[in-house]
Amino acid sequence: MITYDDLAAALEDAWLVAGLHDHNVVESVNPEALERTYRAELFPEHPEPMPEHATPPWVEVALTWTAAHQLRSEGQSIAPGVLELQWTYSVDVRSEIERTDFELLRAFQGAVRVALRRVAPETVPPAEYVAIEVRRGYRHSGERMVPAYVQLIGANRTDLSDLWDVRSNDAVRDALREELLVVAALVHTLGEAFAPASLGNYRSVDTA
Repeated sequence: MITYDDLAAALEDAWLVAGLHDHNVVESVNPEALERTYRAELFPEHPEPMPEHATPPWVEVALTWTAAHQLRSEGQSIAPGVLELQWTYSVDVRSEIERTDFELLRAFQGAVRVALRRVAPETVPPAEYVAIEVRRGYRHSGERMVPAYVQLIGANRTDLSDLWDVRSNDAVRDALREELLVVAALVHTLGEAFAPASLGNYRSVDTA
């Protein structure tokens, strides 16, 4: 039966295999809700130090482990509810501040299609694999408001419900490695589209 520790260890193994590395990993406990939360900020290989104003696209992965999940992992016959990984992609596009929201969204969607073709060239990609929004911030300059930053935020989820009845830790690792290869490919294609100077060496999914 899958456990929280199994998932956390398999995630860390999977992102390393995919060529990503963490900048921050936070595990927290909410005693009132009886929940554990796992979050990691994952980056592709990039020059050190990172060039100023050239932060590569990165992704945060989050997992919430509930009391029902814990009881199920201990073998109790209980409906565990949703078990999923939440992915949030962040792209700094301040250098493209003059582009319209429509143009930025299309460029992000194009990067998603390229990534999915690289990982699974025989598979038709879903129409909306990632939900995307444009965030614009402004600051005062004298009496005017001027653009301060532009970010693209993409979000999707990975349903892990099928792993509840998996008996092998190897099967859990394999499933997460497959998912992280897609994630790493997308982070890289976003870098190619918006911040090529921020990327270091990248191992393709064929050789990772």
